[in-house]
Amino acid sequence: MGEPQQVSALPPPPMQYIKEYTDDNIRKGLAPKPPPPIRDSYMMFGNQFQCDDLIIRPLESQGIERLHPMQFDHKRELKKLNMSILVNFLDLLDILIRSPGSIKREEKLEDLKLLFVHMHHLINEYRPHQARETLRVMMEVQKRQRLETAERFQKHLERVVEMIQSCLASLPDDLPQMEGPNGPGDGSRMGQQDKSMSASKRDKVWDKDAAMCSIIDEIPHVSRC
Repeated sequence: MGEPQQVSALPPPPMQYIKEYTDDNIRKGLAPKPPPPIRDSYMMFGNQFQCDDLIIRPLESQGIERLHPMQFDHKRELKKLNMSILVNFLDLLDILIRSPGSIKREEKLEDLKLLFVHMHHLINEYRPHQARETLRVMMEVQKRQRLETAERFQKHLERVVEMIQSCLASLPDDLPQMEGPNGPGDGSRMGQQDKSMSASKRDKVWDKDAAMCSIIDEIPHVSRC
């Protein structure tokens, strides 16, 4: 009789698959294709499972007697099971004290085992609800983090706008004239402005714009986060 096969709970090392996915193999179409979907049965942790098996199998399919009705309140049944386990445990202690070798000891152990199986089964029926609640909490955390990031970004933007407006307001009106190729105020950005603007007002705006650009150029660059 051969030794039982050892089944690891971990997946096999990935290097035996990674080495097959080289650039040359992918270019030539020699890279292994992804495994096909499982349609019949599969092995997991040394046990065989069917693809159409329910996530939580009914007690009857496992050959276990059902102690509660088909329609029931989980919370109420769990409380009843918890109380029954305590009562049966006290009965077992009483049997062990009075008659340790009695057959009732084995019967009481089987009763306790059945009660624990039912409690475990009812708790497992809450697993889908737990998964949905876990996903909901994760999404709420991500939403809160994104809102906080957007709020911080908005505050920084408002501070930058205030700084620029403050710098513009602090610029003097009698700045030296910036002469372009064809004379004062003849810049590429000012050449397309409304012709109805007076020459003095146009030159003033150009002077402030040029001074602000020079201030921005002198500010040391801040590395991005």
